[in-house]
Parts: sequence; structure tokens; C-alpha cells
Amino acid sequence: MEDEAVTSEKFLLLIDQLSVDQKRHLSIKDIGIILERLNSKILDVERLDRESESDDCYNWTIKATIRGDVLRELGVIYNGNYYAISEHPGYKEENEGVVEEAEEEEEEEDRL
Repeated sequence: MEDEAVTSEKFLLLIDQLSVDQKRHLSIKDIGIILERLNSKILDVERLDRESESDDCYNWTIKATIRGDVLRELGVIYNGNYYAISEHPGYKEENEGVVEEAEEEEEEEDRL
């Protein structure tokens, strides 16, 4: 029960890649439907950005409030295709670096 009360802000990643079965990219409406299906874990979305990786691949970065403090990979089938949402590796490393620096500073203060 206590874990359900904990929320945190995370940057999430959804990869939208065309394939033989998937001929068009996801729209904002499609992303909204996918996020609605995952609303038990993803509580709120503050920002949504799309970046072109290549002609057939977009990376959607989602700044969201999630239930808990860690998001394992979530998957959903939408229009017959599987989509995975996970913590964005680029933002995850940056956040961990900030936390580690703060912990190091606290340890140094404790020693003084």
C-alpha cells in the first residue's frame, strides 16, 4: 500500500518505428490512447516531445509522473503492434549522476 502512495517524475521513452506491418507513425491521439491504457502506472504527463531518429523511427520522450519511484518496461498492444515504454536511458543517467553528487557532498559534510 505504501508503494502506491509514492510518486516520482521520470522521463520515459517510447520508440515508434515503422515496419512491414506498421505503415504509419503514431499520432498524438495514438500516444494519448496508449498512455490512457497505462494510467495505473503513468499518472500524469507534463510534456511530450517527438524526435526523429531516422525516416522510419521516432523517439517519443515523455515527462511523466509515475506511481512508485522506478518504472520497469511497460508494454501495450495498440492497433496490432507492441509498444514498450521505459525510463529514458539518457535522462536516467543524468538524474543518477545528480543524486550521486549530492550523496557525495553529504558524506563530505558529515566527515567535516
